[in-house]
Formats: sequence, C-alpha cells, structure tokens
Amino acid sequence: MQLRSTGIFDVGVGVALTLGVLLGYSMYTWSFAVLTTQTLRVFKGLSFLTIALVFLGIIVSLFGFGQILRAERNLAHEYVSPPSITVLAKVFGERKYNSVMIIAAAFYGLFYAAVSSMIIYRPMENFAHEYFAIPSVVPIVCCDRPGFTPFFAIYLTEHLGLLIIPANVLIMIAVSSLVGINVALAVYTYVNRPRHVGAYWLSGLGAAVGLFTGCPTCAGLFLGSMIQAAGNVAIASVLAEYQPIFIAMTIPLLLASTYLVIRRLRITLYGSCKVVKK
Repeated sequence: MQLRSTGIFDVGVGVALTLGVLLGYSMYTWSFAVLTTQTLRVFKGLSFLTIALVFLGIIVSLFGFGQILRAERNLAHEYVSPPSITVLAKVFGERKYNSVMIIAAAFYGLFYAAVSSMIIYRPMENFAHEYFAIPSVVPIVCCDRPGFTPFFAIYLTEHLGLLIIPANVLIMIAVSSLVGINVALAVYTYVNRPRHVGAYWLSGLGAAVGLFTGCPTCAGLFLGSMIQAAGNVAIASVLAEYQPIFIAMTIPLLLASTYLVIRRLRITLYGSCKVVKK
C-alpha cells in the first residue's frame, strides 16, 4: 500500500513539475515588453534549465507509474478476481511483454519523430554552411504558448538535425507509450487466448488490434500531404502548427482502448465476475 501511495505521489509530482515549468517559463518570457541582449542571455540559461526539468518530470512520472505497477503486482495474490490495474501489472511483470512494449513504443516514437519533423534530414542542404557549426545546439527562447517554448534546433551532421519542442516530446512519449502498451496487451491476449477459439473471437482480436494500435499520426500526415498536393500551402502550414493538438486528441481514445483491452483480458483470464478479494 505504501509503495502504491509513493508511486501515485511521484506521478503527481512529475506531471506538476513538467507542466509547471513550461507554464512558468512562458509566463515569464511574456512578461517582458522589451527584449534586450541581456534579457535574451538570461532566457537562454533558463531555457536549458526548463528543458532539463521537463525531462526530470517525465522520468519521475514514469518511475512513479512503475512503482504503482510493482505495488499492484505484489498485491495480486490477495485477489481471486483482480481489478484491471492488477491485470496490467501482471502482464508487465513478465519480461518478454516489457520487451514487446519497449520495442513497439520505440518504433512508433521514431515514426512520429520523423513525420512530425522532430527528426530533420535534408540531403540537399548543408547545415554547417547555412546555419551554425556542427554539432551545435541553438535554443529558441521566446515567445510562444506554454509547451512550444523554449525549443531547440540541434544540428548533428551537415544533413541531419533535431527539432525539440516540449509539447511534441510530451505527445510523442504519451502516444508511443500507449501504443506500446496496447501492442504488448494484444500479444499477451493472443498468447493466452482460449484453446477452443472460434472465428468470432479471432475477428474481434483483429479488430481490436487494428483499432488500438492504429497510427494516430497517419491521418494528419495524409491530410497535410493532400492539401500540399492541391497547392494550399498556407492551409498546410496552419495545420502543421496545430498537428500536435490533433494528435493529442487521440490520447483519450488510446486510453479508452487500453482500458477495453485490459477489461477483455480480465474476462478471458478470470471470467466476468466482479473484483473479489480472498
């Protein structure tokens, strides 16, 4: 019980730290009516501190969530029919499903980073000639909405760079993690399926996998490509600015899908009875 409470506390602290520093930085930079060289120098130092605290908050949140799962796994023996969170903890108590989740999340994260322009590859340009020395990190310190400032242009080679926008990073981590969890749950469900499985169950699993692990970025990417092909560059640029919002709207759907998969898995393993303690 204490481990679970500690985990919940850590998740709350991590989320508050991440969102708080982004909101605080944005409000602070907007409070200056005139920007001087000295002010921009201060903003530059704050920008590196802000992004470091954002990543610290993410790490603390993930660590807290891991503590919650460990606590639920330790309490699993107390249930005849466990709650959904305990079922989730049971699945990720097995190393192979942890590996499936990490691999799926990593691949999806790379895909998201590529289509959202977090990873920039331009073979026809030479960053060293056109911008700055290679490698280098250039902070853009002012001024935008919370989550969109500060951001960083990172030049790795003459043709490869990264664009680190906090809002994009948070969405990538959230969506990739949920996709990885859904893939691992789908694999676990298939491995532990009823032995005398019928065509109805298999078709239901196929539909679930298609829905739950679907690509949230593909619709926005397809829409943007169609608009650019039609020549409406201005509309495409506006949509690109709000693409993180479109993708963030899929997070509740992924959360709902995760819950439905866990619920289905719980029924498969323990029947349809309510949560029952020994």
